[in-house]
Amino acid sequence: MSLNLARTTKSRNLVTKLYPNYRTLAENNSLTRKFSISIQTPKRSTTPEPATITTHNHRQQTQQQKQRSQSLHQQYRNMSSSPSETKPQFSEGSDPAVLGPALEKLLSTGGGRWTLTREGVAIERTFKFKTFAKTWDFMTAVSLQCKLKNHHPEWSNIFNTTFIRWTTHAPKGLSPMDMELATICDSLAKDFGETEPEAGASCASCAMPNLTDQAVASSGDCCTPKHLKK
Repeated sequence: MSLNLARTTKSRNLVTKLYPNYRTLAENNSLTRKFSISIQTPKRSTTPEPATITTHNHRQQTQQQKQRSQSLHQQYRNMSSSPSETKPQFSEGSDPAVLGPALEKLLSTGGGRWTLTREGVAIERTFKFKTFAKTWDFMTAVSLQCKLKNHHPEWSNIFNTTFIRWTTHAPKGLSPMDMELATICDSLAKDFGETEPEAGASCASCAMPNLTDQAVASSGDCCTPKHLKK
């Protein structure tokens, strides 16, 4: 803002009459004096400053993203620390090139129902029938084959369910006899009317592998020929 003040010629003459000494000063100056007063005021910005507003929904989304990130990180660590896939351990003198394809057909990954144990030295499976009589008949038929082949399983029975594990103790690992008798068990189970496994049904025989382990531990050395025992 500017303010201009001017002196007219009439006012100058009046001043010179009252103050003679002022004439010389007035002649040296212009007839009109201009006084400028500049008043500067700060400009106000019409654009409002951005304000950070944190709402409840924003906080909730941030927490969900953090939890999702932690979950993905945990899954990645679990995948990184997971053990490698179990590989079969064949007994000494066995031919893996022959036993490998036969084992694959028996395992659940190849369309069968047998499972490779954690150590890879045995395969195991549970058989379930409608009645105890059917189960007992199945076990009797398997035992006759074991006598003919001179090879026995590790097994246990609870009512209408039988758990069977095939392995060779000496030399330790999976042998051709294990593959052959596992295949015979599948065929006999079909003949005696094995029931189909129910999806999502609770396993009533989950303790059977433990029972079998206890029996094996207390049975002693069963497979080493007598002339090799000390």
